Amino acid sequence: MRAATARVRGMSIVELMVGITIGLFILAGATTVATSQLGNNRRLLLETQVQQDMRLTIDLIARDLRRAGYWGHADYTVWPEDVDPNVGNRPLTVALGNPYAGLLPDSVEGGTTVQYKRSTDEDGGFAVVDENNVVDTGDVGGFRYNASDKSIEAKLSPTSWQKLTDPTVLLVTRFAITIVAEPADVPCGAGACPVLAPDGCPLKLVTHHATIEIEGEA
Repeated sequence: MRAATARVRGMSIVELMVGITIGLFILAGATTVATSQLGNNRRLLLETQVQQDMRLTIDLIARDLRRAGYWGHADYTVWPEDVDPNVGNRPLTVALGNPYAGLLPDSVEGGTTVQYKRSTDEDGGFAVVDENNVVDTGDVGGFRYNASDKSIEAKLSPTSWQKLTDPTVLLVTRFAITIVAEPADVPCGAGACPVLAPDGCPLKLVTHHATIEIEGEA
């Protein structure tokens, strides 16, 4: 007696090739989506880094510009002491001019360089003890755009500049500073100035409004 055997039919080569092809299409689609997602994430990270670097640069420039013209003896411009600190033993009859006053340029629209002076004689102190009323080497500052490597540089001394942005990370494509000077008369109370101003009475106060624009790419 012969036992009956069941015949099992497998996949043909054509069916196998069709299945593999469909699987490859699905895998290719998934790979494309994953690659696109990774690229978008990388682009988003770069954009975030560029924005953070530019925001930090603007904050540093704005903070330093606010110190432009700082003088530990600013009261000498309105109500000086009894003795001229630059001469000695001579009462002041004319208010002293601020040796750290002024921006270079004083007014500009879309400039790429700004320089200024400010007193650093009492940095970190609570009282004026070492103010010498003289613009020293460390009392100068400024910022400029270096078009050769697309970076922004900060002035450390009359002849020394240091990069504020890293061109290997951020390429600054545009750097512009607009400065508007607005002089105003200082009220003298009853109408009489306590001392004569360098340019006569009334005393003058000049405020500067600065607008900083930075554009960049990674």
